[in-house]
Amino acid sequence: MKKLLFIALTLLLSFQVKAQDSKIPTEVKEYIQSRVNNQINVGIVVGFVDGDTIDYYSYGNTALQNGVAVNKNSVFEIGSISKTFTATLLALKVNSGEMNLDDPISKYLPKTVKTPTRNGKEITLKHLVTHTSSLPRMPDNWDPKNLKNPFADYTYENLYSFISNCQLKYDIGTKKEYSNVGMGLLGHILELQSGKTYQELVIENIANPLDMDDTRLVLTQTMKSHLAKGHDGLAETENWDIITLGGAGGIRSSASDMVKYIQANINADTLDSKLHKAMALAHKSAFKSEEQNAEMALAWHIENGKFLMHNGSTGGYCAMSAIDKEAKRGVVVLTNSNENVDAIAIKLMVPNYKLKLLKPSISKVLEKEIKDNGIDKGITFYKNTKAEKASDYNFEVEELNTLGYKFLSEDKKDIALALFKLNVAEFPNEANPYDSLGEAYLENGNQELAIKNYKKSLEINAANDNAREVLKSLNEGIKEVEVSKQMLESYVGKYQLAPTFFITITTEDGHLFLQATAQPKFEIFPSDYNKFYLKVVEAKVEFNANNKGKIDSMTLFQNGQILPGQRVE
Repeated sequence: MKKLLFIALTLLLSFQVKAQDSKIPTEVKEYIQSRVNNQINVGIVVGFVDGDTIDYYSYGNTALQNGVAVNKNSVFEIGSISKTFTATLLALKVNSGEMNLDDPISKYLPKTVKTPTRNGKEITLKHLVTHTSSLPRMPDNWDPKNLKNPFADYTYENLYSFISNCQLKYDIGTKKEYSNVGMGLLGHILELQSGKTYQELVIENIANPLDMDDTRLVLTQTMKSHLAKGHDGLAETENWDIITLGGAGGIRSSASDMVKYIQANINADTLDSKLHKAMALAHKSAFKSEEQNAEMALAWHIENGKFLMHNGSTGGYCAMSAIDKEAKRGVVVLTNSNENVDAIAIKLMVPNYKLKLLKPSISKVLEKEIKDNGIDKGITFYKNTKAEKASDYNFEVEELNTLGYKFLSEDKKDIALALFKLNVAEFPNEANPYDSLGEAYLENGNQELAIKNYKKSLEINAANDNAREVLKSLNEGIKEVEVSKQMLESYVGKYQLAPTFFITITTEDGHLFLQATAQPKFEIFPSDYNKFYLKVVEAKVEFNANNKGKIDSMTLFQNGQILPGQRVE
């Protein structure tokens, strides 16, 4: 499986930077260069606003093959940053009196759509825009025909069917649970209320007033000519066409356009226009949970009580935006790789934030060795280099995976298969190598071994929905585990894993939740009667009984660590 966060290789390097009085520190520029040079990202563009000064920095290329240097006008997918546009559009409607945050969603949806309720309470527009609707992250009837463009065939009929049949897991408005389908639904509700498409609303109310000519859902010819091609690992990938759920993540833009958007948000409280007043409303705190350590404005995440932040990612892109209105500073970082760039934005907003030093990936030198001398000598080279120069290169699990997908994209299936096999041998306790090996076996027509490896991946990481979906498509049913409420209750308690580190287990409406010290609470899902996994991170917990059958301890498995904990309450 090609993970959302992945390694990418660039072949041609160049950069552009504003010549005078740069506000972007040399440390940040060198870090960006190291990400590209060390094969993390293909191209990165930063737009930084500091008071009245705007600064840009660009490094890398629009494509691995035949690419040109990225710049402030290069077009990227901004993913979930689109949600802040949706919130602004809603705020415009609220300020004009056309809509109210407390309006139930049923007011705007067709009468044929049965909107979900819980304990007599309805979902409102405010619940959608603050991720407190109890709707899940993704609709359960999302079944893309093309995983490289997975939203293209999701229709309004699919959305209506999902909403009409959705069973809410917890009380509406009680906690934050990030929901793409909820925000996509809000974008569609704005369409229904206005009689215009989501793109038309964005252009008319945000893009045109701010002269953002390269900010659209559907690429114009000019945007196509400036497009930075998305990359999944080392392979160029398809753009994501998100229309039905466009309000959740469908917008494409450039750094120069996004800087205009950031500036408008920074000045929202001081400029007197409909748009600025709407942005100001969207910035106000609308939900806060001490238990989850979370605070939401309208779509914007509020961090440390003052930063407005939102990132985004699609199949071949990542993006990050952050604003400090009081300091009149803001940043946007765009990359045409699905490797997270949040650290760059955080460093610019919080100067004492430490950037992690990077090592060059082993995949670049290994690729050359394979092309020069063949796969067998390449594998020998890899093993010898890892044994003798382990500190010189990045040998993490995704390095071989990334290179394997590059060869797979070049139709060199035997080489890709050999690299995925090597990765499984090197990292036998990691789920992703087995998933990728399963995909390679499918590409080579060996369904039996593909199924075996997908099942092994799912065994290691029960949250691997990709493996689950592929096995389903191969008619290999995966039995869902059900644990009785009585059994769930037996796990409830407080477990001590370190002197000051505890995990508290609670249950609610037949679901089990985990909360670590000073961290949010997350639902955990059963893979066996006493084994559970998290979906937000790759981690598992196992509950253990004593010789009298009473649960007296648990074990946390995460990042290769095995952390036992005694039950203390």
